[in-house]
Amino acid sequence: MVEELIKSIKELEAIANALAAEIAHPEENIVSRYMRVSYDTVSFVNGKKSVQQGSKTNLNQEWMSKGTYATTNVDDLLPHNVKEVSIARDLEPHRFQLPLKGVELPTEQGLCFMDIPTEIERYDQEFAEFTKEHQNTGLTRSLNVEQRVIVNSKGGVAIQSIPFFTVSYSHAYMPLPTSRDIAAVCTSNQDIARFTNLIKFLSDPTTEKRIKGAASFSEAFGKLHALASLQYSSLEEAGIPLAGLYDVVVVTGVPVHEVFGHHFEEPMDFLSYNKPATFRHGQAIRNKNITLIDSPHLDLDGFKVSGYTIVDAYGRKRQTRTHIKDGKCVEFLGSEYADMENLNRHLNLENTENQIFVGNTCQHTDGQFPQPRMSCTILDGKTEDMDLEGKIVVVPHSGRTSPQEKTYLLHSMECYVIRDGIPRRTIPLRVTGGINQALANMVLLNDWNYNPGECGKEAPQSRGMAYVPVSEFTRTQIWRDQQVFPLSLPDKYLQKLMKK
Repeated sequence: MVEELIKSIKELEAIANALAAEIAHPEENIVSRYMRVSYDTVSFVNGKKSVQQGSKTNLNQEWMSKGTYATTNVDDLLPHNVKEVSIARDLEPHRFQLPLKGVELPTEQGLCFMDIPTEIERYDQEFAEFTKEHQNTGLTRSLNVEQRVIVNSKGGVAIQSIPFFTVSYSHAYMPLPTSRDIAAVCTSNQDIARFTNLIKFLSDPTTEKRIKGAASFSEAFGKLHALASLQYSSLEEAGIPLAGLYDVVVVTGVPVHEVFGHHFEEPMDFLSYNKPATFRHGQAIRNKNITLIDSPHLDLDGFKVSGYTIVDAYGRKRQTRTHIKDGKCVEFLGSEYADMENLNRHLNLENTENQIFVGNTCQHTDGQFPQPRMSCTILDGKTEDMDLEGKIVVVPHSGRTSPQEKTYLLHSMECYVIRDGIPRRTIPLRVTGGINQALANMVLLNDWNYNPGECGKEAPQSRGMAYVPVSEFTRTQIWRDQQVFPLSLPDKYLQKLMKK
């Protein structure tokens, strides 16, 4: 089905020509974009399957010097409806006030069109049997083909078509859900067949990494399922007093992305003098054992990761940026817009040959205005071997920070305490502390976690939330001396959960 929905090279080139003809004004800086995601998704619950197939298409145009942006979501863009769709796009332009950096638009022309696999049903029978045998579980496999056309008034053209394959596992409901996702670029049936190689990067709370060592999806998810029952109704019951600070073992990269990574995305709007940056160029980080990188080109066991792209939203070659190296803040993610005078002060760029970072913008089918966004956040560095007995282990999938106070808050519904070498499920926890303090006290362990997903961020000038695919490839971390607060659940619910 997805083969029928995706555009051919010829069709994408025709769209590029139509969009280019519309903005043939070389004296203006105009960017026109076409974004289409076609999907084939099958979900399994209780051995039954449901199918969703379709596509989402967005057309948008940005007049950079005039400060107008127009967007529309449509069923498709075809030769016979280009004029009508363009009118629909332009009827309600969004006027924005963002200061241009003044970097020339790219003039390169590039095409990347990847093959798509056909045997995406390879794991369907396994998933159906697994969900039938394991109660309250769900498994989903999906093939999403992202097709982009980006043209500008200076002659730049970028066309890319990239297929992403995803396997998702879920178990139970709030307040004790468990979930895992694996996503990567797959261009052949061989890629689908070896997709199980990525199991070794699943977030794994076991000390011997028995989930990462599984040979199949059903084996890995079966081991997760066995850990899902609530063992401790409180931290005190787990032998952890509610006093003092705690060393927390974090087995996902989501906190690294949320707590640290977002602060390396340059602000686009005008900056006031009372808006201090969390991280500034050259700032010393009291931890020389870590390296933080954003890379849209990461090769993970022969797979390109979620967030992979060749060009940014302006057709620029997407750049890898090193955020932290050798104990200092180095590079940031930038766009076409920034209050350069105040940005220099904001990020401490006055004495750095006036670095202008561009090439890191992103947008997706919601059509929100492009802005600097992470692709794949990588955390690496010196690792240590540590005894995890008695430690709190969290598997958070969300987090937020307070930029003014420089503090963070993580919500983790999946939490464990290691007792006798075994992770025993405990109630949901919140972890909080200072951003710089958490970074300074971080210790890395010698295993990797890959976490794909979507990230929402407020669109420029409060136009709503913008969502883009992202991922994290990080070492397991110990966040030392952090505050931990359990989620307070009524006793009547705890009793029911403990009986399961």
